[in-house]
Amino acid sequence: MFTFRNVPAIGIFLFGTTFLWLTAAFNGGERSDRGAIWKVIQALALVAVLGFALAAWGIFKTTGWWELIAVASAVVGIVSVVPYWVAIHRTPTAVNAAALENVAIHVLGGAVVLIALLIPVFEHWVTGRL
Repeated sequence: MFTFRNVPAIGIFLFGTTFLWLTAAFNGGERSDRGAIWKVIQALALVAVLGFALAAWGIFKTTGWWELIAVASAVVGIVSVVPYWVAIHRTPTAVNAAALENVAIHVLGGAVVLIALLIPVFEHWVTGRL
């Protein structure tokens, strides 16, 4: 059955999947994905994806722990942008508008999740509608 609860669950799941864009496979161009930095980015991105998927499941099943998982995933996601920024600046063909958009999308999206779940006024509004 479709309820309002499904909307944020789907939204947080879809936002989580965008962290795959930070991995070397999505970077394209002539980049080397053999470096340690790309492995760190991939690990952090996959943790963020799995965390947001788990948070979405928690929203869908109306659990009490989904907020903690979403906050942790947002933090991991924002942290994953730091090595990504370093890696794209080491690879000249990787620095383009799409790479910069990736950084902006993931930092802003993570910030929205953190604001929505850590600031009491917004947190009460979000959880009051679920």
